[in-house]
Amino acid sequence: MSTEIANDEENGREFLKHEYNRDGDSYRSPWTNKFYPACEATFFPSPELLQLEQKCNNVFTQYVKLYYDYAISSVFFADTPEPGFNACFLVKKELHDVQQIKDGNWDAIHVVNCTLEAKKANYRVISTVMITMDTQTEGLGQMTMAGSCAKTAEQSVNLPADFHQNGDAFHIRVIGKMIENNESLLRNEVTDNYINRQKAIISSGRLVEEYMSAEQKSKFYAELQAAQAKQ
Repeated sequence: MSTEIANDEENGREFLKHEYNRDGDSYRSPWTNKFYPACEATFFPSPELLQLEQKCNNVFTQYVKLYYDYAISSVFFADTPEPGFNACFLVKKELHDVQQIKDGNWDAIHVVNCTLEAKKANYRVISTVMITMDTQTEGLGQMTMAGSCAKTAEQSVNLPADFHQNGDAFHIRVIGKMIENNESLLRNEVTDNYINRQKAIISSGRLVEEYMSAEQKSKFYAELQAAQAKQ
């Protein structure tokens, strides 16, 4: 399920709604640690984890700006019974009237689990990218394409000697690299499976206009729309 956008009423910044920041019908903002709409929430990270969450939000905002130009991001952490934590890194980029894309959404969700042992940290990152594209062309009319791709990465890393003094920086560095690698693979997969396919369909539409009769065009469009509906 794609994420939805909410607004932090205190500082005016947008954030994303997900199960990781939900309590009933309210959602916690990563910018002020407050729930909207206001509620008697009890689902808050511990002070130490909240500090790590705030650092990750600041770093992830810069990462998203670098890779997405403009997009909305949010990071949320949750305590676990055993040493370690769970976290969720979210990105949402919307497109409107860009080239032949009338409307589009790119949603990236990275679910992180970290377990700590005496001398090492074990990380697991499950990354999912969901896209939707509504295109409008003169030859083919309006079409919608949607899909998703997923990638899981696991890594165990020995703890450095200064982990207790610089643990937050260590977590950010390891998780950031894992997310970056997953996103790179998923970005290539999305390009191959969806964007290039869309371009091929549009190119086919141009050939239709040049070489098919009116009856052949009508049959081609009907078959194309039927194929799109099955995806």
